[in-house]
Amino acid sequence: MKNVAWASPRVAGAVEQLDAPGADPRLVAGALDDLGRINRLFLGTNLTVAAVRELIGSVSAGGAVTFLDAGCGRGDMAVALARWARARGLDARVLAVDASAAIAGLARERFGEEIEVRVDDLLALDLPDQSVDVAACSLVLHHFEPEEALRALRELGRVARKGVVVNDLVRGPLGLLGAHAVARLMTRNPITRHDAVLSVRRAYTRRELLDLVDAAGLRPRNVRGVLGYRVAIAAEAV
Repeated sequence: MKNVAWASPRVAGAVEQLDAPGADPRLVAGALDDLGRINRLFLGTNLTVAAVRELIGSVSAGGAVTFLDAGCGRGDMAVALARWARARGLDARVLAVDASAAIAGLARERFGEEIEVRVDDLLALDLPDQSVDVAACSLVLHHFEPEEALRALRELGRVARKGVVVNDLVRGPLGLLGAHAVARLMTRNPITRHDAVLSVRRAYTRRELLDLVDAAGLRPRNVRGVLGYRVAIAAEAV
């Protein structure tokens, strides 16, 4: 079988339309809504919650936990973490950051005071060392070339007391097939249709993700995958 994603090198240097300067704000908002729906329908949100649970262990009701959602988009993952923790009686604080002021504004507008939203750069977070329990990123790392991805992981490890969760696409045939299906059947948004396939082609393999995590000085504790297209790595900060 030729020219499938797992047999091809990662596509480098291409820019997804969601990242493009001057993108239509209405289309950006719609594409972010598509990502939220995809996370819920195809278990991406569940992967992050399970990985966070793995890292924080048993915290008694009333205990305080702090999460960072880096590259938060419209905030659906941050809110899922907040609601999951609060449903278990935890005193949860969730900080969501995005490098785009426009996208951060969408998250703030949508969820109000339920989460704290800031504009911040994942490659140089304006946060003290070990200032959150768990730092997570979802569908973010594939936007970076390897050197920047490594910097991002080191930053997440720097600010996390307990560990880091990396949830991302896996470059492979099932992911590519699913991306084509999403682009054709689930949305008419041109940004989503363009970026769905490109995201898989820019994604790292599971082995490449684990190598990046290891190079960043993090220790994988648990790796969960779903449907062959997505993986979440729960890694301890050391």
